[in-house]
Amino acid sequence: MWKEKAWKVGLRSGVALLLASLGPAGCDSEGNPWAMSLKPFYTEVDLETDRRLAGTWRDSEGEVTFSFDCTIEKAQQASCQLAVKEKEGSGEAYGEFTAHLFALGGFRFLDLYPNGSVDASEFHRAHFVRAHTIARLELRENALELAFLSAAWLKKKMADQSILAEHALADDALLLTGTTEELQRLVFDYANDDGAFSDPLVLDRVPDPEEAQ
Repeated sequence: MWKEKAWKVGLRSGVALLLASLGPAGCDSEGNPWAMSLKPFYTEVDLETDRRLAGTWRDSEGEVTFSFDCTIEKAQQASCQLAVKEKEGSGEAYGEFTAHLFALGGFRFLDLYPNGSVDASEFHRAHFVRAHTIARLELRENALELAFLSAAWLKKKMADQSILAEHALADDALLLTGTTEELQRLVFDYANDDGAFSDPLVLDRVPDPEEAQ
């Protein structure tokens, strides 16, 4: 339901809403649209902090909200607790993630890992194996763009053997099983490929009511 709704809104607005790697209709219609990994995509030396990430961000249609609560755990390690809210019919679904911001090959990324949640959103349920996903990030003062690594793109590359990566399929969802070092080589090689990181989700900053006063 979510993929179909997001694609229809994307046709109207020119932005693929809700999550970035949904891709064109009919492309990888089964399974999770994002490539997932058992191992994190970052090491501690890659981690960065950026105060601008903290706060609440919302898409132009008001369908999805990302709220980042960021704290510094160690001298070189920054983590954010990410709460995702989505409209589902007349109700609202909710999911929580741990997000790590890191740099690789001149680009910045978010590694997202789901926390336990009973009342999970569809975005959260897409991480049913409790795996890591990665999104290429562009952060401006009042706009945030997230483009997730596309499972459809990666499956095609694996099929023609232009990419070799340890993986497994769970209900047609692509799960990378290699090491963090192997994952980073993959991301480094294709960080600038808009086929790999396609259709960015664009979010605008929601003004803090206290700052507005």
